[in-house]
Amino acid sequence: MEYVIDFVYVGDGDAIIVWARNPNIADYVFFIDGGNAGNGQKIVNHYQTNIKPHLLQSKAIGFINSHPHNDHINGLIEIVELLGSEMSFAIYNDPVEFISTELREQIKKSYLAKEDDDISHLYESFEKVQKLNELCTQHNLKRSSALTDSNILNNDIKILSPTREFYQEKVQQFTNIEFLKQKDFSQKPPTIFDDEVTSPCTIVDEINDASPENLTSTVLQLTDSSGKKYILTADAGVESFDDMDNNGFNNENINLVQLPHHGSRRNVSSAWLVRFNPKMYIASAAGNVKHPRRAVVNCIKRNLPNTSTYSTHTSKGTLSYTTKREVFPNRGWRSATPL
Repeated sequence: MEYVIDFVYVGDGDAIIVWARNPNIADYVFFIDGGNAGNGQKIVNHYQTNIKPHLLQSKAIGFINSHPHNDHINGLIEIVELLGSEMSFAIYNDPVEFISTELREQIKKSYLAKEDDDISHLYESFEKVQKLNELCTQHNLKRSSALTDSNILNNDIKILSPTREFYQEKVQQFTNIEFLKQKDFSQKPPTIFDDEVTSPCTIVDEINDASPENLTSTVLQLTDSSGKKYILTADAGVESFDDMDNNGFNNENINLVQLPHHGSRRNVSSAWLVRFNPKMYIASAAGNVKHPRRAVVNCIKRNLPNTSTYSTHTSKGTLSYTTKREVFPNRGWRSATPL
């Protein structure tokens, strides 16, 4: 299998289109998340202009939702509303399936009573996933769970995390009403450090506190015909990567890794940045103080001098990688400039 991986700029959000091709046989298109509300049409336009005219007669189109945060699922809902009649499959997890009806009702009551912003955010996530469920029914899409025991294209595309057990554990955390009342997962102003150049890895390692919801993000691994690997991380974190390790993760021959959570320092460690050791890192980011974080980029430069780091914000267009150019049409794009 060969791939075109398009990272479409949507600010601080994820919108990735994977075009997989079994040469001269079949094409497969995966819309992986879709950014925030209002981003869907832009992604559909990119697909209709740059991918759809070149697809083989035999093709399958579908979507993957990494997790139901607004900057991933809202634009994806718009994509499915626009293209659902062309799709045949969907891959995502529904956290409601992992909790009791009684707990869901408790969360709903707390939401209606406006007891806590994090509980409101959680219930709204439930509603967004329910919208995907309804769209799958409407368009008769075959839905699969986004867990490590799922099989995608004979494991040419492999889910590295979450395992079913890890997902269940994190769902129990982020649906615990008392836990949510005690925690504050709202966006906080970033702490700015003077030594993000001189001591970047110390800053990266200082805090790795991705939320339990982010830790349930689907981590995907694509493998091309030469055995090179491409890892898409969404908003996963260090615990997610440790979950991969527990499931037998092999870090050999990695060509590209998406920096998790738009390049935030809270979702990586210097050890994991080095462990991945790809030819390139790519961040889906707005280019602000937090995303991609300067300390993360500098930690990569310090430890991996042969690794280039790119971000979608530099051109505010599309960053694209093709695994084998002769298999796909020449779309006339120029080389990107690393950070």
